[in-house]
Order: sequence, then structure tokens, then C-alpha cells
Amino acid sequence: MTAVLLSALAFSASAQDDGRPTWSLQAAIAGEDLIGEWELSQLSSGASQQEVLSGALVSQVGVAQGAAFQIQVKLVDPSGVVTDVTGSPKLMYRPKACLTVAANGSATVAQAPDSLWPCDKGAPIPLTIIYADQSAGVAAVNMYLMKVD
Repeated sequence: MTAVLLSALAFSASAQDDGRPTWSLQAAIAGEDLIGEWELSQLSSGASQQEVLSGALVSQVGVAQGAAFQIQVKLVDPSGVVTDVTGSPKLMYRPKACLTVAANGSATVAQAPDSLWPCDKGAPIPLTIIYADQSAGVAAVNMYLMKVD
């Protein structure tokens, strides 16, 4: 399953290799930066598919079963100015696998697997974060991949 997910990530990343989005998101857990789809797409411009896949594997931040943590999110505007939007009601989290995320960005990794997703050591945990401010005309999205330690 990891290979399929990473292959999809690599394909998706190469499909987006047309420059930095107008607005972008950066995320971190306990001060450790998460490497998102956009960041990985930068590897694809001069790297082989194997190098991109290796980069994706290395970029996965490990999280322990039963861990609880806050996801810090920063919004980067077109000029590069960074604004902390952690906990903003304009953020939407779309976790998969054994991760749950509350509206304020507080996340929990399940202790044990449920019937739909494994939560064993090494299992991938995809997370999509979306920022949408309709009144300001701002939208940004980034996809991240963590793994169970």
C-alpha cells in the first residue's frame, strides 16, 4: 500500500511541477516540519523517480500509536510572508488511516487498528490540510504523509 501511495504522490507531484502555488501551506508537529506534496514536487524537476520516492520515504515524520499532538500550520502568501494560522476555523483537515484531527488541529493517532485502516509500525498516515478564506479569496492546500513508529 505504501508503494501505491508513494507512486500516486510522485505522479501527482510531477503533475504540479509548474511553479509555486499563489498561496501555500507549511505544517509542523512538535517543531518538526512536515514535507508536503508541493515540497516533494520540487525534487521531480531534476531527479529520477527513484530519487523522488526515496525523498518521499525520508520525508515521512514518524508518530507513535496513541500519540496526541498539535499540528502547527502556516500560510505563505505570494510574496513569501508567513502567517501562523494554527487553530484557525478557516483550516480543514482531511486525515486518513488511524489519525483523527479536531477542527483546532489537535491530532491523535489510534492505539490499535480499526477495521478499515492498519495502524501497525510503518503504516502510512496521509493528511490533507486545506485553508479556505472565501471573503479574502485565499485558498491553499497541501498533502502530507506520516508513518506509524
